[in-house]
Amino acid sequence: MDTLTHSEFKTLLINNLKGSTIISMRAETKAKINKGTGASAMVETIGINPDHIIKYTDRVGLINNSNVVTFEDFVNNRLVKEAKAKGKKTPQLKFTAGPRTWGTRSKECPVLVEHDGKIYMTIFCVTNNKPKVTHKYEGEVIDLQEARFDAYRSAEKKSKNNQGTEKAVDVRDYTMSNVKQVTIFKKTYNLIPDA
Repeated sequence: MDTLTHSEFKTLLINNLKGSTIISMRAETKAKINKGTGASAMVETIGINPDHIIKYTDRVGLINNSNVVTFEDFVNNRLVKEAKAKGKKTPQLKFTAGPRTWGTRSKECPVLVEHDGKIYMTIFCVTNNKPKVTHKYEGEVIDLQEARFDAYRSAEKKSKNNQGTEKAVDVRDYTMSNVKQVTIFKKTYNLIPDA
């Protein structure tokens, strides 16, 4: 398996990504969990420091290096497919996307977004491919769905599907430095920080 720095991976995308392609990736982030306070803090009550819980996400998605096919197009294509599945010739509505609320898309490679000195990669999540998420605490796999974590879990977010679709087109922006491994262009790369 080859190794690339995040800058080398960015260059690989700029030089080789034409149109759309499938990517599988692993991202590594800090787990988002309520730490609690005082005597009810997680570290005090169950002996786990939430700052040491790492979330690993394996995801398959589509990345797009074209301003020709946009988020709006993906949603409208989904609306057409869902209408046809119901025996209708056309969907009842057409989706119009608003402007991006943060960051600036790269002119060289629109899949990349720059914001506050960081580079992000936009991924259109594959509908029927659910991400595999695992959590580790000090190197050991833990299950955040266990009862001992009940008091520290945030309420589940409700889907903000204002697209008019039955299944929302899910788009994620991953901080490039959090992406640790990718498979793209028929090769798998380990990604490491720039020296």
